[in-house]
This record gives sequence, structure tokens and C-alpha cells, in this order.
Amino acid sequence: MGLLDKLQTHIETKDTHKNESLQTRYYAASPNAIIQWLEELIQSKGQSVRRIDTNRGELSFIGEGWDGLVTIVQVDGGRTAVDFTLNREQRLGVDLAQIVSHYYEALSQQFPLRAIGNKTVER
Repeated sequence: MGLLDKLQTHIETKDTHKNESLQTRYYAASPNAIIQWLEELIQSKGQSVRRIDTNRGELSFIGEGWDGLVTIVQVDGGRTAVDFTLNREQRLGVDLAQIVSHYYEALSQQFPLRAIGNKTVER
């Protein structure tokens, strides 16, 4: 990841992102379990949950100088997709990609990881 990537004020994960660390993650858990767990984790990190919409699978939260939206959607019986969208007002500040990586790492420790982007993860 280069300097220009660290200066981005908007970052969004997706299946086909060129940076593997920013590709969608799929976990073996229900959307509600992931939302509840993320809510607790976010609050334990001193960030604030703004809104939770379990019908849409969205959790909105804010950190110091940035805000985020997590989208959690069950795609089949054993896989739930988790995507992040983060925004920062200032050009300089916290590295948004590191925030995403931190949350994906924490999720992978809590729930079985099934896939990254379009690649299945070996069990």
C-alpha cells in the first residue's frame, strides 16, 4: 500500500478490490450475531454506534475524525458477507485501510472465515 492509498478520504471493500486486504470477507455466522458482536467491539474501542438496522444488515459508527458503515448480508446458508465503507473529512489522519484490517482480523478470530473476495479459504 503506497502513500497515496494512505491519503484517501474514502475507502470501500468489495469482492474484486485490487488490494486483497480490502476484499469482502465471508464468515460462518448469522448476520445478527455479527452485528451484535461488532456493536460491542466498536463500543469497547471508544467509538460510537450511530445506528443499527438489522433489516438492512447495516451498522453505522463513528471514530475520531472518521465515520463508517458496515454492511452484513447472509449470502447462503453458511456464509455471511461483511463489507466496510469508511470516510474521513481531512486528507491527513488515521489510515482507513488499517481500521478495516483491524476489524476483519478481529472478526476472523471470533467467527470462522469462509472466503476472501472470490477465493474460498481452506478450513
